[in-house]
Amino acid sequence: MITTLQLLEELKRVRLLQSDYAVAKYLGITHQAVSRWRNGKPMGEDLAEKIAFDLELDLDIVMLSNMAERRKHKREEFKKSSSDAA
Repeated sequence: MITTLQLLEELKRVRLLQSDYAVAKYLGITHQAVSRWRNGKPMGEDLAEKIAFDLELDLDIVMLSNMAERRKHKREEFKKSSSDAA
């Protein structure tokens, strides 16, 4: 499984991007989006697909990994909100 952070780091390495700001600019997104990924939120499917194509990674593996990571994040958020409500 390839995580959001691994995709981010591979993009930085391959495209010689020196900072998260440079990643954001390269992808045409906000720096805050990259910051959210660094803080544990998975990236959306569209960006995962874009990065997979850009880096010539196996699209099926990247998309399945992204889906699994997003589902895990939703379960964790649900558990957190359930425990906060109790």
